[in-house]
Amino acid sequence: MTWLRYNGRVMKEMATGDLIVGVLAALGVVVLLVMFVYVVKQIILRKD
Repeated sequence: MTWLRYNGRVMKEMATGDLIVGVLAALGVVVLLVMFVYVVKQIILRKD
């Protein structure tokens, strides 16, 4: 987010890139959460 303040004149071009980065970050967080839940479920199932 710092490059947006640093380059005010390129803000319009970077807006789409920033959106893509935000979407990728959100997808990454979702994938990490799904993997975490999966691993926890596997550990619980193995204990039983």
